[in-house]
Amino acid sequence: MKISQNELLDALILQVQENLATTTTFLNLTTEELNTRLSATSWSILECMAHLNLYGDYYIEKIDTDLKTKNKPKKKDSYKGGWLGNYFTNLMAPVNQKIKNKMPSPKDKNTIGQTLDKSTLEIRIEQQLKIIKLLESARNSDLGGMRVPITISKMIKLKLGDTFRFLIAHEHRHTLQSLNIIHALEVY
Repeated sequence: MKISQNELLDALILQVQENLATTTTFLNLTTEELNTRLSATSWSILECMAHLNLYGDYYIEKIDTDLKTKNKPKKKDSYKGGWLGNYFTNLMAPVNQKIKNKMPSPKDKNTIGQTLDKSTLEIRIEQQLKIIKLLESARNSDLGGMRVPITISKMIKLKLGDTFRFLIAHEHRHTLQSLNIIHALEVY
């Protein structure tokens, strides 16, 4: 995948804005609706959002720190994703607005059974706004030259551009999962 850095950042910002708009609509649901699961082993909307908050806690801090301390000026106008970043992003990203494969969550990121309320959504919205700011501040950065360690192994690092792509694909995945819960509940 080769793309202009600005085109990539614009597309990622647009996706976060769409996720943000959807997340904001969840505030109109009751806490009971937000905690409803379609099965004993599936997540509720709030469990999906809490899961994303855990990843946001990690990646927002890492990206913000790197942009402030390790920032390299943009050297190229184009960005080429790495093979590992492409793999992780494609594994996570929905296809045609559908989640293509079920994936187990690491134990420390599995939120099933937690007691959650609307503050989970407020944190999610705050994090999405921070991600938009980070994407904007990355415009003059070398998205291919900076590396961010992933959550499952600090030894594996993705290009900053790939980290953004993976993080936002992951958010889109669970936002769609939450919308699917709402659609299923309306059928009942």
